Amino acid sequence: MELLSKLSPNIVAFLLGLWPPFWFTGIRFMRIAPDYRHILVQMKLRFYNKNIIGIQYGGNLFSMSDPCYMMMLMANMGRDYHIIDKSASIDFIKLGTTSVFANCVLTQDDIDDIIEHTAGGEKYLKHFSINVVDSNNELIATVNRVVYIRKKNISPI
Repeated sequence: MELLSKLSPNIVAFLLGLWPPFWFTGIRFMRIAPDYRHILVQMKLRFYNKNIIGIQYGGNLFSMSDPCYMMMLMANMGRDYHIIDKSASIDFIKLGTTSVFANCVLTQDDIDDIIEHTAGGEKYLKHFSINVVDSNNELIATVNRVVYIRKKNISPI
């Protein structure tokens, strides 16, 4: 959280690209919006990230969105919230034979929904769906993520 507030989104994107799980798979954070409400992730199809039949490796498709919503929520909700990934699943739709892109978006409605559901200190499980598309903008997979969110230090009235 503190790192996000001290570094520009461009530096964060660069540093994420150096992190071994992303560096060695070719996952690149192409754009992180200044307000941390939009992240565009790309993975080119390379010899080192193909699976046994020559298409995008499913685990990498799954990993593309891994830090996005937790990071966007931490940057937008501030230090008053516990935020952590709870679960995720992927639905493979089509073979990934080209570069692929994941477009993660956090809306004001998402933030308002979280504030409403956590106002009294209750935990809230927010669901996000991310479409992974290919170079032709055709759907390759859908990643569904669940993020645990709870407001910190709620005192009883």
